[in-house]
Amino acid sequence: MLWPLWSHQSTPDTSLVRGSYAEILEPVLPYAVSILTNRKSDEVPSDLANDPYFSKYFDQAQQQTTLGSGIVFSKTGLVVTNAHVVRSADNIIILTHLGDRASVIRTLIDPETDIAVLETDLRLSDHLPIGLDSPVRVGDIVFTIGNPFGIGQSVSMGVISATGRQQPGLTTLTDFIQTDAAINPGNSGGPLVNAQGEVIGMNTAIFSSTGGSQGIGFAIPISHVKAVADELSKNGLVSRGYLGIDVAELTPTQTASLAGAPGGLAIASVKQDSPAAESDIRIGDILLAIDGMPLSTRTEAVRLISQLMPGKGVAIDLVRDGIAVEKRVFLSQRN
Repeated sequence: MLWPLWSHQSTPDTSLVRGSYAEILEPVLPYAVSILTNRKSDEVPSDLANDPYFSKYFDQAQQQTTLGSGIVFSKTGLVVTNAHVVRSADNIIILTHLGDRASVIRTLIDPETDIAVLETDLRLSDHLPIGLDSPVRVGDIVFTIGNPFGIGQSVSMGVISATGRQQPGLTTLTDFIQTDAAINPGNSGGPLVNAQGEVIGMNTAIFSSTGGSQGIGFAIPISHVKAVADELSKNGLVSRGYLGIDVAELTPTQTASLAGAPGGLAIASVKQDSPAAESDIRIGDILLAIDGMPLSTRTEAVRLISQLMPGKGVAIDLVRDGIAVEKRVFLSQRN
């Protein structure tokens, strides 16, 4: 199916004079879809399965029904969403912003980043307005689009509360954008949009004691979503580099041996037959940088290594017994 789209040439100044963001958001709304999934379950069926509207999409056998959102990422119908929205689903239904149903041809999942790609029969006449190079600053106005609680496509407004968040319990392979724009059950996988009408993130999780929005939501930056989605759609999986080390915070003695270096991490273990072992990286070495990128936390090290391609040769800057050492290591495939 081919959808008519509004022009991307929005007029923010005119909209703001009228006190409205409608012209900014209209071009983005067709790219936000609702995703319904079900799987057979021994649990009590979800209320959604008994809803007069949603029940028509599913057999009434004992099942567990969940709701999420997605972003139509390409003109050829690639939809990105969170892996937890579609994982283990027996059936996936996509509903467009107009209520039309789309078919899912193939599902590709990267559990480590909680990102999934759905190949569908949707066809759009233009590309997703995406803000790959747009700055994301604390205080910027943003909007979440999704289908919270199954009530239909909704837009909420807030600001960027923080950037570079490392959220426990979520993936360690990306930093998150934090926002106070409402993210509720059903919003997962939907777009986070800036005031220029560009998608800058994918809504992923909330921090809540009640299960509802409390003004602390997290979105994966769109640059990371695109990188994972591109590799999933091209190769069916995401290749990640493997070095074969684990690291720990420095002791005071190790810190004193850095001789002016801003920081580093202690090599706590080296896997046998790993690229690190083959390059003579040793327990007790102090890791300063990988490919010129300085490291100060274990999360930074894990993320950086995983984002490097297997087979790539990288420079490892170390301190060993107070002496600067550089090793050239060729990464292998992370399993």
